[in-house]
Amino acid sequence: MLFPFGENNRYDLVGEKDGKFLKIQVKYISPLNGALTVSCKSSNNWSVDKYTAKEIDFIAAYDSVSGNIYFIPSSKFNSSAITLRLSAARNKQKSSINKAEEFLLFK
Repeated sequence: MLFPFGENNRYDLVGEKDGKFLKIQVKYISPLNGALTVSCKSSNNWSVDKYTAKEIDFIAAYDSVSGNIYFIPSSKFNSSAITLRLSAARNKQKSSINKAEEFLLFK
């Protein structure tokens, strides 16, 4: 496992898969109402910036309750956050839902 040198890097660690190094941002998330809302942005006292595919390859979201880690590829960063459903939506919506179980494997 590799870690970036210095501060204010866009990623927290680097993993290797199939001979390719991948930049990973780690998030600690607590579920709410059957879902995990994962921020796709970085913020500090001075700015808020969305992550881009050039900066990171994955977000690894750690679920503080189950202990599961969900690997979200940069291709899913289409807004400032992504919601992973842990259970069915109350309104019975099925389209455009990101099921958390589909992100358990590092693909």
